[in-house]
Amino acid sequence: MPRYFFDVNDGTEHRDEIGRELKGCADMKSEALRVIAALLAAEAEDAKDAMLVLSVRIATGAITLKVRMACQVEEI
Repeated sequence: MPRYFFDVNDGTEHRDEIGRELKGCADMKSEALRVIAALLAAEAEDAKDAMLVLSVRIATGAITLKVRMACQVEEI
């Protein structure tokens, strides 16, 4: 199974040095969406605005997927 690395940028780059073995592209995409949604939920609890970019790369360093999520909380 291929190993995918999930790097996160929240204003600071956080490189995944361990990665995850997944069956293929469909599983990688599902995992990327799950990871970024969980991270964004945690970030949004501490701030009114949050922007995350998750880059998925393979062992060669090539990026295979990039997901951007933004959250803006406006209290009225």
